[in-house]
Amino acid sequence: MSFTYRPEWKGPIEGYVVNFLAKSLWRVSPTHDRDDALQEAYVVFLRCAAKYPLLDTPQHFMALFKTTWTNEFNDISVKASTARKAVPLSQLTRVDEKGDDVEVPHDMAGATDNNGLLVQMIKEAPREVLMVLNLFLSAPTELLELASTTWREQGKHSAGGERWVEKMLGLTRGTNPIKQTEDYFTK
Repeated sequence: MSFTYRPEWKGPIEGYVVNFLAKSLWRVSPTHDRDDALQEAYVVFLRCAAKYPLLDTPQHFMALFKTTWTNEFNDISVKASTARKAVPLSQLTRVDEKGDDVEVPHDMAGATDNNGLLVQMIKEAPREVLMVLNLFLSAPTELLELASTTWREQGKHSAGGERWVEKMLGLTRGTNPIKQTEDYFTK
């Protein structure tokens, strides 16, 4: 039996890992992105190559690598699941209507009420709502201070405040983008 095969990362082994991650990356996504997982696989490859520097066939090395990589990936996945369940201490308190920190009851610590709903609502928001959000999130502070002053003087739901936002966004009069935004996020 001659030992002529020297393992190389480029080629079938890297291709196997890329295909493997295309199907399984979701399992480690809380702690690893694609590049991190590829790097972990490369480290596993280096360990296998160091332990078995000369083998008789590429199939033999690939079998060793697949087994080692699968075991390592499962270990990473278990750690990622644990990280997914952990709740930072900052999430165990919330701010009430008065602005005071209030401890969240322990039964709410694992609640599914999180930013996911907000992200989805923003993705599905009508054009006018997105325009209002973009205006207030990307406008210079001086412009926002001017808008805030105008709103305080005229009342936030008065026609003057709505007209100002309509004018800033280039919308037709009577569109009521602030009211649309408020209605969208409260209903």
